[in-house]
Formats: sequence, C-alpha cells, structure tokens
Amino acid sequence: MRRRLAMLGDAGTSLVELMVSMLILGVILASTVTLAIGFERTTAQNTARQDQLESARVASERMARTVRTAVKPSQLTSCSLTGCAVDAFISGSGLSMSFYANFDNPRNSIGPRRVSYTVATTGADAGVLIEKMQVPDSPIPTSSGYAYCNADSPGATAACRARVTTTRLASGVRTSGTRGVFTYYDDAGSEIPLASGTSLTSAQLARVLALELTVVVQSDSPTRPGPTTYIQRVTLPNAQAVMRLEGTGP
Repeated sequence: MRRRLAMLGDAGTSLVELMVSMLILGVILASTVTLAIGFERTTAQNTARQDQLESARVASERMARTVRTAVKPSQLTSCSLTGCAVDAFISGSGLSMSFYANFDNPRNSIGPRRVSYTVATTGADAGVLIEKMQVPDSPIPTSSGYAYCNADSPGATAACRARVTTTRLASGVRTSGTRGVFTYYDDAGSEIPLASGTSLTSAQLARVLALELTVVVQSDSPTRPGPTTYIQRVTLPNAQAVMRLEGTGP
C-alpha cells in the first residue's frame, strides 16, 4: 500500500488550488455580467434618446406646418365687418398659443380653423403637448366674424364636439427654465417680451411675424437619458404678405 501511494505521488488538486480557480472564474463571470448590463443600459439609453428626438422633431414640424398657415380671417373673405378684422393670433404665452389657420380649407369652403397648442403643467396630462383644431360653426362669417361653439362646455352638443380634433403631439415635455416652448418675434426680428412675464397683449399679438418653437423632451425611461431639445424658427408668410400690402412691413 505504501509503495502504491508513493508511486501515485502528489498528482491531485489541492483545496487552495480549487479556491484560486473558483476566484478567477468568479472575477471573469462578474466582469462578463457587468459588461452585458452596461451594454444593455447603453442600448436602452440610445433607444430612449432616439425616441425623444423623434417625438420632439415630429411635434415641432407638425406645429411649424400649421403655424405657417396662420391667417387673418379678413384674408379669406371679403368681409369688411369688425368681426372679420381681427389678428391672426388670438393669444400667446410661453406654454400656449392660439390662432386662426387656413388649414385644410379648400377655397374657404370650411373657414379658418381655430388652432391651439398647450403644454399642460398639472393633472394627468402634465408634460403633454396638446393640439386642438376646431372648425367654425359655419363657413360664412356674421357681423361678429366666424363663430366657434364652446366644445368644453358640459352642455355642448355632439355636433359641436365633433368640430374639435384633439391630438397629443408629445409627452414628457419639460417646461422648467427661463424660456417657454413658444417665443415670439416681430418684423424686425426682435423678440417680443411677454407682458408681465405671462402672455402677449393685443398690441403685441398684432406684431407677431415669426415664432421659435423650443421643444424639450425627456422620457420616463428607467435609463433616464438626458433631455433632448429641438428648436425651429418659423416665419408667418400670410401675415408678412398682409404687412407688406399695408405698407408697414420691410
């Protein structure tokens, strides 16, 4: 027995060697898992960032396309009554604006749509950029101009609500910071400051000739990529034509 054991010698695996092997294997496995997690996180961040960019781009381009059709009601009809002699923009602030648009209106068979864009800051729609388009009650203006029913009223009829189309253009819109989504410029290219930091006055609305759309989007993805900012400057060709005809433009 002793001779046989002597012939076998020490050709076995010791406990120390086994522990060292397990330690090395554990380091390799941990490194592989870490690399895989990092790669997955990077891929998820890139995907979320691309989604943010696409959301901001689509929202900006849709708004730009519609804003370019902003028009004074008097440009669409020969109506010379006071109700038709109103400006293209109805209201304007950093987070919302509304205006008349000659959008999808062949030969003025429908009338100017009343369009509004708003970024909700509270409630279930907080951070959502919402578009509303409403066709007038009649394509023929009255002495008060074009009429639009109150679709938000609890007593609004089904026909009235059917005239309004609501679209959620983008979610995750960030509104913190010194600038809002909408910045307004006059015919000289100068920024029109918001009255009292809230909204434009009637006199300022009449001077709007260009807009700058600044859409900042950050998704609620667990990877939390940095916010994506998309900026687009839009000139109002219809308003510019009227200003030149009146002799007040460049």
